[in-house]
Amino acid sequence: MVAFNEASTRRVLSPWGAEVKKRLIDRSLKQDDLVSMLRYQGYSVDKAALSNLLYGIGVSNRQPEIESISELLDIPYSKQTRPGT
Repeated sequence: MVAFNEASTRRVLSPWGAEVKKRLIDRSLKQDDLVSMLRYQGYSVDKAALSNLLYGIGVSNRQPEIESISELLDIPYSKQTRPGT
């Protein structure tokens, strides 16, 4: 049985999302700066979409953006391959 309380309704950053946040802080960048860099590379990402990625929401549809973010922030990234490809 799950108890409903404030903590049970909070979203939690994914491990990758926490690393992105750390790297942004280390580089004195904001999420808006990262969104601008992604848009410059041709991705249609807004701050809400980036936030969702940091929490692990919608990541299966945004692998190219995740790869680009990882590259921009020097986060090790191994490409995911789907079975049969």
